[in-house]
Amino acid sequence: MRKTAKKWISLVVAATLLGSTLAMTACKGGYYKADKLDYTSSEAPAYSNGGFAVEKGDYIYYINGMEDYTASNEYGEVVKGSLMRIKKADLTAGKYDQADVVVPMLFVSQNYNSGIYIYGDYVYYATPTTGKNMHGEVTNSWIDFKRAKLDGSETMKDYYFRLSNNAAKYRFVQEDDGVVYCLYEEDGALKSYNTSNGNVEVLVKGGTYFYDQKDLTNGNVYYTMSVQTDADTDTPLTATYNQVYCVNAAATASEDADEASYTVAGGRTYDFDKAWMEAQNEEAKKTAKENGTDYEAIYDFDDYSTYPYVNLGKLVLDGVGKNQEGVNEFNDAHDAKDRGELKGYTYTLTRYENGGIYFTKTGDQSTDTALYYLSENHGAANAVLANGEKEKVANNTTNASATALFEVKEESGVRTHTYLYIADSKIYKATNTGDPIAICDAPTDATLWKTENGVLYYYAAGTHPVTSASTSGYNLSRIDYTGEKKVYENLPSLGAESKYKPVTISYVDFASSWYKPEIFDNVLMYANAEAVGSTSYNYIYATKIALADIEANNEAYEAVYEKMNDLTEKDTIKKAMTYYYRTGDAKLVEELYNDGLYEEDEYKVFTDFTAAQKANDLISIVGKADDVIKAEDKDTMEEGWRSTLPSETETADEESGLQTWQICLIIAAAVIVVAVAITVPVIILSKKKAAREEAEATVNAYKRKKIDTTDDKSIDVYADEETEAETEEVVETEAEAEVETNAEEQE
Repeated sequence: MRKTAKKWISLVVAATLLGSTLAMTACKGGYYKADKLDYTSSEAPAYSNGGFAVEKGDYIYYINGMEDYTASNEYGEVVKGSLMRIKKADLTAGKYDQADVVVPMLFVSQNYNSGIYIYGDYVYYATPTTGKNMHGEVTNSWIDFKRAKLDGSETMKDYYFRLSNNAAKYRFVQEDDGVVYCLYEEDGALKSYNTSNGNVEVLVKGGTYFYDQKDLTNGNVYYTMSVQTDADTDTPLTATYNQVYCVNAAATASEDADEASYTVAGGRTYDFDKAWMEAQNEEAKKTAKENGTDYEAIYDFDDYSTYPYVNLGKLVLDGVGKNQEGVNEFNDAHDAKDRGELKGYTYTLTRYENGGIYFTKTGDQSTDTALYYLSENHGAANAVLANGEKEKVANNTTNASATALFEVKEESGVRTHTYLYIADSKIYKATNTGDPIAICDAPTDATLWKTENGVLYYYAAGTHPVTSASTSGYNLSRIDYTGEKKVYENLPSLGAESKYKPVTISYVDFASSWYKPEIFDNVLMYANAEAVGSTSYNYIYATKIALADIEANNEAYEAVYEKMNDLTEKDTIKKAMTYYYRTGDAKLVEELYNDGLYEEDEYKVFTDFTAAQKANDLISIVGKADDVIKAEDKDTMEEGWRSTLPSETETADEESGLQTWQICLIIAAAVIVVAVAITVPVIILSKKKAAREEAEATVNAYKRKKIDTTDDKSIDVYADEETEAETEEVVETEAEAEVETNAEEQE
């Protein structure tokens, strides 16, 4: 990286004006201070880092709902989108209202595959920038990367660094040196920010990057790189094969400006032709002078990230073929007999998880379509021999595709690969050793989400279980996928083995464009997309999802709606019950009853219903509603709920029992009556107007008379003015009274 102060200033200016990364020290700007929460430091590792909710010690820390990045981000004023916590014991016990605010700032980026990270006693996160541009506009499309204490007492005012792309890929990781790094992508490069010293390392340029999909705290990143021979000449050549590398967030390199080379710490040295690089700089200077533009060197010998090839990773797979003429600085040392096919391999990575990489390979002499797996702990001596360590997962990627879920199990030194996929409207389980098994039917447009403890979770566009109406988000389903083939073939007749049947959580409707739900000891936390009126507010809700809980709740949920549908032909009481069932608020319905919108027998049905059913039996918002819902949302939510309840007009219409054609006739007759009612008064008022004008003329004539006070200084002018005003008032009143009398007589 650049070392001189002059170059650092240039970087800051470029970052500010052009939108590139701006790095700053952690302490600059100080901290926001707040009262310390009850907190005990814990060495326990965080669970589920990288999502919207993370478990650390006794607490679950979570982002309080789906907020827009354009919302106000003033510290202390943020409610929705802030960081909150709840004791895990309270969450699992169903005491969902016991939550505290930790950091009252927006925890919002547009990358919903990376959220909050907890290391030690700190939470690391991204938040919309609060700074303003030269026009005084908040640049909230940028994001700042910060940290705060888990006890809520300190939050950074400034930032580690900021990015102009609020959807940038990033993740915070802690390496063996104890330092927390932030891996992120910018302008095609993979970079690493050291939160301890503020250094930024450019790890790779020009790669296609794959992070561990299951462990978001993993600081290793895999990627493919083309092999460009003679990169430091006017005629570089791209080889017919490529390579796979792995780089770690803690990787560094040092430059040798005199030799135009850089050495990767613990790795290889890359050398370049300094004379050619200097000639390129001179050509750029000449062009800038001719065009009257500022000159900036193409190659900075004190900054390896400007060199023709930037790669701090370790070579994992080398596709060099037998007929390649020797090896170059990009290849590991190996004998020609070690090489693979005649003209080498081209690798395409598909994912990195389960302790290894999944990839396909092609070659000029090959028609291989298989999907392979290579463990990151393989024992091959070099990157060419590593090709012999690969394991076949599937014959092709038709079903073992990017949307499939993969697992690896090892017993007695033998690895078995299992993958789940959707085809022909069914969910299948397949292994690399046997035929696929259909385990259940798949909903339309279903997506496989995750596997956990032998259970597959998947989701599809939400549908109300009783009304079949579309909902705003996704419904979640689950199935135990560990059974044998015969178990799923006999599903219709299963009794006690109901755990192998698919179950949809009817009462969960989670946001489709935010973080996926989180599961903590059979408690699901999710952004609730169920509409209030016509709007979804996406606050965090919780519900128990052990199989027994789901089945019992589904039964109760559907029974409630069926009961409401059967109660009465009138829609009013059904709306009242729906309102209560979703909010737990009986006061508003009671008000409407007192206003006469419900019959007494209907209201009794409602009160019996409320005694038997409570809204919090199934799902509940996490935290006290008064604390976690921002003020403007409370108002609009109440209006939305009120809009679902009957109004006096609606009730009157229901009680009239008139048919549509009868209502139309009444309206037509009313139009005629109104027309007549308007025409007659117009004629009368025209006569009344003439009489009023005559009276006003008399009054105005009187007003024009003036009292001459210039000769007699003893006259009390103000007293006479009061008398004059009183006289005018009397005259006006008598004149107006006469006009009114005449008008009434004419009417």
